[in-house]
Amino acid sequence: MSSFIYALVFVVALSTFASAELLIIANPLGQGKWGVLGSYLVDSSLQSGGFTGLSAVSIGGYAGYGITDKLDAYIQAGQMTLGSLPAIITSSNVTAYGAILKYGLIEEGTGSPVSVAFGVGTRVLTSNTTALGVTTTSNGNQLMIGLGASKVMIPFVPYGGLVYRKTDYAGSNSTQTDLTAGTAIAWSTQGAVYVEYTLQSINPGGGASTYTANQIGLGVGYKI
Repeated sequence: MSSFIYALVFVVALSTFASAELLIIANPLGQGKWGVLGSYLVDSSLQSGGFTGLSAVSIGGYAGYGITDKLDAYIQAGQMTLGSLPAIITSSNVTAYGAILKYGLIEEGTGSPVSVAFGVGTRVLTSNTTALGVTTTSNGNQLMIGLGASKVMIPFVPYGGLVYRKTDYAGSNSTQTDLTAGTAIAWSTQGAVYVEYTLQSINPGGGASTYTANQIGLGVGYKI
């Protein structure tokens, strides 16, 4: 039973906060500037152990600081709750804590029509799953690397990101590639809401087939 729970949570946990949160938009915060972001993500079409149609809802928070005019550092925390679970599982959730560095490679207007940024990050994952009255806890970690681009078209800032993830969860390894398209919608020079769609290509490993899943994300960000 525990091996089944590990497999289920491991595969679904791959999608945790798997949006363009690694980059948001390619424009750096600026040296000495702070930024905060809250996100709400909905995943569908997830699979595990022969079960299809699994879903997940994630809520996360991020805080960033501009180390230089090109380099930002972020910390994050959040929780994902799984839905449409097999009947034997009554509840399952995953918490995540991580850190991200984002570096602005190209600045819009300096011979380029868009800004481009590179990001790398890591996070720690902990899951709690209750099945047949027994709660199982397992741990893992995830490494992320990504590239993104954005363009300022006030009040819109459309952006796209490509993120690769490698996850080690309960002793198993898996990989995932996320392709995200979205836009920030600014209500002031400091605040914006975000709307995005992510197509996920998930390789669970262990001989399981690669499959695709979908994610819709909403967020609110503010630069201090």
